[in-house]
Amino acid sequence: MNPPSRGTPERSISPGDTLHQDRRQRRHYPRIADPSLTSSLSPSAPISQPPSRYGSPLPVNTPTTYQNDYKQVYQGMANMNIQPQAYPQTPYAQPQYQAQTPYAQPQAQTPYAQPQAQTPYAQPQAQTPYAQPQAQTPYAQPHAQPKYAQPIRQEVSLMGQPPVLEDINKEPTQPNLQNCITATGSPTAQVSAQIQQSTVNAMPYSNALAKKTKVPLALVLQPYLGDAQKEEIPLVSDMVVSRCTRCKTYINPFVQFTAGALQWQCNMCGKENEVPQAFDWNIMTHEAANRYDRPELNYGCVDIIAPAEFAIRPPQPPVYVFVVDTSYQAIQTGMIAVVADAIKASLDKIPNEDDRTKIAFITADNAIGFHKLNGGGEPEILVVGDLTDIYLPRASSDLMVNLTECRRSVDDLLDKMKMMYNQTSSPSNCLGSALQAARKLLAPTGGKIVCFQGSIPNLGVGSITEKKEATKSILDLPLTSASNSFYKTFADDCVKTQVCADMFVFGSQWSDLSTLNVVPRFTGGQTHYYPGFSALNQTDCLKLKEEIISLLSEKIGLEAVMRTRCSQGIVCRSFFGNCTTRVPDIMALPNVPRDQSYCVELGIEEDITTPFVYFQTALLYTTCSSERRLRIMNLCLPVARSLSEVFSSANQVAIARVLCHRALDKAVNYKLRDGRDLLAQQCTEIFSQYKKEMASTAATASQLTISQEMNLLPLLVLGLIKSDALNESPLIPVDMRAQSAIFLRTLPTESWKHYVIPHFYPIHSMPPMAGTMDPTGHCVMPPLMNLSSEKMESHGCYLLENGHTIYLWFGKHCIPPLCRDLLGLSSIQEVKSGQIPLLPSQNTPISDRLVHIVHSIQSNRQTAYYPTLHIIREDEDPFLRSRFLGYLIEDRQPSGPSTAGANLTAVHSGMSYYQWLGYIRAKCQ
Repeated sequence: MNPPSRGTPERSISPGDTLHQDRRQRRHYPRIADPSLTSSLSPSAPISQPPSRYGSPLPVNTPTTYQNDYKQVYQGMANMNIQPQAYPQTPYAQPQYQAQTPYAQPQAQTPYAQPQAQTPYAQPQAQTPYAQPQAQTPYAQPHAQPKYAQPIRQEVSLMGQPPVLEDINKEPTQPNLQNCITATGSPTAQVSAQIQQSTVNAMPYSNALAKKTKVPLALVLQPYLGDAQKEEIPLVSDMVVSRCTRCKTYINPFVQFTAGALQWQCNMCGKENEVPQAFDWNIMTHEAANRYDRPELNYGCVDIIAPAEFAIRPPQPPVYVFVVDTSYQAIQTGMIAVVADAIKASLDKIPNEDDRTKIAFITADNAIGFHKLNGGGEPEILVVGDLTDIYLPRASSDLMVNLTECRRSVDDLLDKMKMMYNQTSSPSNCLGSALQAARKLLAPTGGKIVCFQGSIPNLGVGSITEKKEATKSILDLPLTSASNSFYKTFADDCVKTQVCADMFVFGSQWSDLSTLNVVPRFTGGQTHYYPGFSALNQTDCLKLKEEIISLLSEKIGLEAVMRTRCSQGIVCRSFFGNCTTRVPDIMALPNVPRDQSYCVELGIEEDITTPFVYFQTALLYTTCSSERRLRIMNLCLPVARSLSEVFSSANQVAIARVLCHRALDKAVNYKLRDGRDLLAQQCTEIFSQYKKEMASTAATASQLTISQEMNLLPLLVLGLIKSDALNESPLIPVDMRAQSAIFLRTLPTESWKHYVIPHFYPIHSMPPMAGTMDPTGHCVMPPLMNLSSEKMESHGCYLLENGHTIYLWFGKHCIPPLCRDLLGLSSIQEVKSGQIPLLPSQNTPISDRLVHIVHSIQSNRQTAYYPTLHIIREDEDPFLRSRFLGYLIEDRQPSGPSTAGANLTAVHSGMSYYQWLGYIRAKCQ
């Protein structure tokens, strides 16, 4: 049965023709078929059509009346001094245990209780000039507000108060939207904050207002979440794509239907477009369809199976080319055998749902070795010694084989590779030529290069010469700088052929990570660094295997492009992340790794006259199952016309990320000092403007106030200043500095804030439920401690982790029973500092719970980076002790300034949190 024509004139319909009658009522719902039904549109009758901007679920004149009545009720409650009922917060209930834990606090006389001696890190109680009277409760919650009322500004005073670390996990203020602005009234019309979030949830109406706040305007994107954070994204499988004919915006929940619902008006440019016939008629079942049930009109993020016009060639299969360094230096580290084992263990986890995955191997020393795997016989090595003109010695079908069909040959090669190069004595490494060969092999299809480097490239194109030791201060040098321009040119060529590169770098003293990271940086790849790697170290081997398996098992997106469209008056100005930007606003991504983050900085060119603004990010990619898809992400924000609305809607983590991106770019292009100064300047400007425009008149010069939504912004910025990337300490190796900068650029938001503000737990005094499993199967973590040694006890045990490293600290007076129950050692003198692959289980309650906590941290990570475990005895290894104490970012470091923050002329990585607040306050005056 064909659908009724749009242009068909009115005709009589027989009573039995219910399908056509239902079709007409559904598609032409504003049309009144029966004059007797006109009374249904009166203000006293509800509207039966689905809610939209023209059809609200409330009566026509209800919103104003409803709000007036609502305000009268609240005014009456205020006159009668009646407060809305406050419900007590009931966190996860802890079971009550009658028996006290053996590591309870000193009030109970436990066998591990210590005398009340001053610990080396505790501060005398008399010397607490920052203590505030208990009557001051800057974090008190306001009274309940009506749904559509403007949020009450909440101000907090930071001076003298330790940071409230629990606020880092608070959800930012959500945009205040009404259901009637969407086509269906769906509560899921906004994209999840895990996928896309803004630095402010109320957009300033003008550039002048935005400049006055000093708050950066940007979007933080995580378009391709991993399994740990993945949300169910609806899939549109009928390949019906409706776009605005003027601005190319995809139909979304925030459009409105016009012309008798035959057209939809674009929420970006206002252009009216035809509604696809498939929205009202299912061509597969030949039945009427309800357009209001379509995912595009109900969900802020949807996947659409792209039609043929979105592909310029058949979807590429997953293709992996492994480039392995076989020079003498690489052989000495023992990394080849570990890499071969890890790749072999990953073969069953590599995405290969349709048996189209291909694989190839290339080795590099003083020549390039191609491994011929096709034919079912013994693998052959084809050596190419001419590095000036790279060519393929065989057809690509012989060198790049189907993983399913040639699995036996691949396993055989990996087994032989462990011992094949043990007699190699060549110190040469022709990495640049090997990368050119891999790209030539991948050029017809595109794919991923996974490179394992154990030495510095020193032969052929891309060779790197060791840098001379700098005589300048670390602050007067760029943060990172590439030693050879070949790698940027090579990355540009890779993007054109949809080739991505991942780097695994093994180094001893200097590996020039800044140069080797250039290719992953611009092709959408990842970089992993292993300083001082040795196959004799079990921890190093475990970390390498876990990260290789995690990376190769990712169901990545292939040959992708991403573009963000904005409402009129707003433009995209700059882009951050591992990608290549094409003019004007397209981000090219040969690969889209799971959980990698990107940032789009926005600008306001014209005053915004509409009450709402819209952002739509579209990601066109190919799945590992060779399906071309569109991922559409929609965000709607109200327009703010006052400073208070902007500050009250701020997202402090997103703001800190944008400030970090700006500082890193400044430090790379100019000097490290310039990046640090820019970061501190941007933070102080926000506080200065808030004090100038927003602070209450009762605020004195001794106070430093900010809206509650940004109460942890100073701590986030201080964590960045103290990070390895921006720290001015000359003791930090240049490769570790480059690795930290990579983390700050690419980590997903949850991992990023965890890296900047580590988690610090007390183990000896954790509550009984810590380390056990809650009803959802997640490990219950101990309560967080502030990142300060003030509350540390010399007889205690503490765990600190930032998602990449786990430190287990034992105080120098740690008592024998605790050492025995946790490590199986009789006294603290037997505890040795250093790396351990796994925490031993002693079959004691506290040991079992600690093992669960460490296992949860290592297994539930959001990224491919595997956190290693270090044991630290307070009075043994000074290097590890210094590293641990350096993560306590609220404390002043031994190298830090001894003067008050108000007297500092520049920021210092060794200053304490209170000195940093004093510095900000002095700049605001």
